[in-house]
Amino acid sequence: MLSALFMPASKSHALVLFQKEYKNLFSYIKSKVRCQELTEDLLQDLYLKLHHLSQKKELTNSKSYLISMARNLIIDNSRKPGHTTQTGQEQHIALVECDHANPEQQSIDKNYIELMAQTLSKLPIEKQNLLTLSRVHGWTNQQIANNKGKSLSWVEKNLAASLLLCSEIVQEHEQNER
Repeated sequence: MLSALFMPASKSHALVLFQKEYKNLFSYIKSKVRCQELTEDLLQDLYLKLHHLSQKKELTNSKSYLISMARNLIIDNSRKPGHTTQTGQEQHIALVECDHANPEQQSIDKNYIELMAQTLSKLPIEKQNLLTLSRVHGWTNQQIANNKGKSLSWVEKNLAASLLLCSEIVQEHEQNER
């Protein structure tokens, strides 16, 4: 277990580590991008980055390092040309839709996107922006506070209120569907 906490990075160890954490990494990335092929591409990119790690580099927490690398790859992918960030909804839609999904999944995704767009549109712009920065871009509350010039407490309270409003809107929608 000590080796998982502090280990020298080597190409063979990177392969073993990647294989050991593959299922967790796959689940994490798939939950963010919702596309099988994009998930596989990002995992391949992650492996290549691990493969090119300097052998002199030491990692103090290999699992969190892998998750951080995966998160950074997701963010980098979302910043590629063709992704917009005007409200964040466009980027969310681009991440959810996948040309390679089966028709049933595409229909489910489309309904999900429509519901999320409706829900977000009912929120004040400031709350939309908070949710976009937090949930789509993966910013920490502290990063949002620094960016907006607000206190951490303000961000936490407004983000919680935004999530509560979204939850109420979705529940109301589900009750109206019945």
